[in-house]
Amino acid sequence: MILTELSELTKAVCDLFNCEKESIVDSVKNVIFSDRKNDILSKYFDLIGGNLRTDELQKIFQYYYADRKEKCQDFTPQSIAKLLASEVVTGAESIYDMCAGSGALTIQAWAQNKDAIFYCEELDDNAVPVLLFNLALRNIFGYVVHRDVLTMEEKAVYQLTAGDRFSRIERIPEAPEISAEAIISNPPYNIPWNAPGPLFADKRFKKCTIPPASNANYAFVLTALDRLSENGRCAFVLPSGALTSAGPDKEIRKYLCDNRLLEKVIALPGHMFEATDIPTCILAFSRGNRSVSFFDCRQKVEQEDREQTGQFGGASHTRRTYHKTVNVLPDELIDALCSPAEDIPGFSVLASLNDIEKQEYILTPSRYIRPDIAPTEHRPYTDIIDDINRVSRERSILKITVNETLARQLGLSEIAEVERQNPDLDKTFGIFGKKYESRHFIQLSKNKNELKIENQDKEFFSSLLEIFIPMWKQHVYYLNHEENRLLMELRDAMLPDLMSGKLQVS
Repeated sequence: MILTELSELTKAVCDLFNCEKESIVDSVKNVIFSDRKNDILSKYFDLIGGNLRTDELQKIFQYYYADRKEKCQDFTPQSIAKLLASEVVTGAESIYDMCAGSGALTIQAWAQNKDAIFYCEELDDNAVPVLLFNLALRNIFGYVVHRDVLTMEEKAVYQLTAGDRFSRIERIPEAPEISAEAIISNPPYNIPWNAPGPLFADKRFKKCTIPPASNANYAFVLTALDRLSENGRCAFVLPSGALTSAGPDKEIRKYLCDNRLLEKVIALPGHMFEATDIPTCILAFSRGNRSVSFFDCRQKVEQEDREQTGQFGGASHTRRTYHKTVNVLPDELIDALCSPAEDIPGFSVLASLNDIEKQEYILTPSRYIRPDIAPTEHRPYTDIIDDINRVSRERSILKITVNETLARQLGLSEIAEVERQNPDLDKTFGIFGKKYESRHFIQLSKNKNELKIENQDKEFFSSLLEIFIPMWKQHVYYLNHEENRLLMELRDAMLPDLMSGKLQVS
């Protein structure tokens, strides 16, 4: 049977190991070094329906055991793991998974290259037993090194050798020297570390700026590059902030570009991880790169709905089914991201090292990829130009000549300035065989109190005059009426004086 819902999967695993969910890791640890190992592996194989391309135990581990607060553990989603594996492992004889966790990246790499030798390095005490279990289940040949990647403080080393069906596991005294043709990693993000001083730095940090003690992102990268074979390739999942962080990180990005180590940058969307919404990116490295491929797949992902029954709290919680939507990378997108970058607006571009230098080594893909601007429908250019000329001609039918002082009083000097700044569109319109039809519509004069309005178009009459003339006519009627009223008042006042002889009319 195939179990995908967390509560069902957890119960089935607990039944298999005869334990409570709080002690699954301890039970796994006890089993892998016992005579029961192959029997439990066989039953677990049946439990997951023989699906070895998915890390089912990761679902349990990240929900019950992951330490996000101190260790910043964010376990790799399957589609991201598949992308990293597709990017670097093809044809590689040796594959190194740095900060391997429960083995999600290694599983995807193994699915594409089962004959490789695998090196897995992990610090977390709880993750290592699950990692060994996953590798043995897939009959993988390789090593699990239980140590701190950065300080090299070692706890244990295990060798896995292929058996008839499942790997044999034995503890060995020391770790092999790692030099891999393919390196994959999703390290803990933005964690502090004990950065060495310049005089005490080992070969990983001798050639460039030492990563800051406050953030080990590039300490992981430089460590991986130190273990990369001459013709090898390496791919990292990192927080998007690693593309833009200032200070020592910027100097390290400059070093990686100047030394032609950076091969590819892929911007991923948020909401891809089960436990965090932090946006991430993928950086791929190899040697001898004269340009860098940039991809932005944030608008290309698909969404997947997950259901999960509450696991903690009271009955009101445990009886409830929760829904979560996550972003995933479809297979066709993974294929495109693993292909050479083409100049595709909104998606990808191949940028030169000089382009990156101009951007001051900020590696955000959107700085290099042309925006995807959807073509807009529009009327024919000549129709638009005809309308512009119609408006321009209407504006210049009337011409006002006005005294400069009067123009300032009437607010017309601003209009004169607008006309002065009016663009000459003849060159633009000439592209389409047209001319810009515009004439002067205001003129300032020195003549005292001059204000003259004239219709200067011989074919058209200004629509403004159609408003003005009736108003002017009504005003004339009103003034004529007032004049007549006052004349009548004058007549009535004069008449008695004329009749009495006080006024004489010569």
